Amino acid sequence: MNPYALIADRVWDGVADTARVGQAVVVRDGRIEAVVPVEGVERGLARVELPGCTLLPGLIDAHVHYSASMGPGFLAAGVTTIRDVGNDLEWILRQRELHAGDPLMGPAILCCGHLHDGARRNWPRMGKANADEAALRESIKHHVSRGVDQIKLYAGLNLEMLTAGVDESHKRGKFVLAHLGATKAEEACRAGLDEIEHLDQCGVAWRAATAEEDDVLIDLMLEHKVVIDPTLVVWDRLGRILERSFHHDERRRWVHPCHLDIWNRYLTRFGAPGARLAYQAGMPHLKRFLLHVHARGVTVAVGTDTPFPHLVPGFSVHDELAMFVDAGIKAVDALRSATSINTVIIGAQDRAGRIAPGLSADLLAVRGDPLQNIADISNVAHVVRAGVAAKPDDLLRRVSDAASHGLDDPITNDLLDYIHNRR
Repeated sequence: MNPYALIADRVWDGVADTARVGQAVVVRDGRIEAVVPVEGVERGLARVELPGCTLLPGLIDAHVHYSASMGPGFLAAGVTTIRDVGNDLEWILRQRELHAGDPLMGPAILCCGHLHDGARRNWPRMGKANADEAALRESIKHHVSRGVDQIKLYAGLNLEMLTAGVDESHKRGKFVLAHLGATKAEEACRAGLDEIEHLDQCGVAWRAATAEEDDVLIDLMLEHKVVIDPTLVVWDRLGRILERSFHHDERRRWVHPCHLDIWNRYLTRFGAPGARLAYQAGMPHLKRFLLHVHARGVTVAVGTDTPFPHLVPGFSVHDELAMFVDAGIKAVDALRSATSINTVIIGAQDRAGRIAPGLSADLLAVRGDPLQNIADISNVAHVVRAGVAAKPDDLLRRVSDAASHGLDDPITNDLLDYIHNRR
């Protein structure tokens, strides 16, 4: 791979308060070699000119259930790294390996393997049932031995089981996150959980609450260094699942027809409106709580829960960022969460999330300046994954090729079982 320099009007490194002008990013052998003044680019080096653009680190989606059809969409949106937080263990390990060998197959993958659930699996293929504490510990040991990056606990675990799962994960040196259900957030913080997904079981986040009420939970999060991944966008989409406007979203061309059909058949579309309205009513409270935890210094991840309804792979990260800003968080802080902060949370800080020498050349150029106007993050002009340019036409061709075949992967089959009441 021949070296080259990327030259945009502005370069944001994923950390600073502002972007820098007059800088060039030199890429060699798939990595960032240097960030130099434009006039310092060596003579004869190939140049990729990106006028009117801001160059920033590739985005990271910290909450995905990956299907092999999603890769091109993630790259087209500038998402160059994902954390898969629940999938069949052997299947996702194979996908991680394939993506490491072919940058244009999709984003780099970090993974948790199965969802570690209680005695009953909520998701038969993505999840793994654990009848008791001993079974849970053995399952975690096995996942660690197979090389997962982190451990994901699931909703069916009560406090005793969750505490055992956290203990075993930490004994094995693994960061552990959870979708809470049978355990309250306050209990999970005290049990040593590292990260809470979706703000599930964070009671004050879902209702009108005073700052003092919020602070009781926030104090626990800060004391125990608990990360949150709010995934506001999935709650918004589930609440507004019947809205026709989503059907006119041109980004749906990046979604496999099978997943579009699942969205059209998703069971919450057909139930009583109460559940949908509850999600809608909860959104202002979730945004209030998110702004409060951010202001207090809780570490906040950016994730989406793709591929649940109306979550277009990659592009739903743009939507989540917009919701952060709508909540009152500054655009630069939202972007930090999707880059330099996310990469620390998922354990990939040695390869992604910043523009710095030695890191993987996973880069995104957008027209405009998303640090000033977050909507500009969707004006994707150029994407680089491990030094290789991901051209939109080539990516869309991959999507078209995949659309001509059915899908046979864990998340798709679990969702098909769900819409047909086969779980």
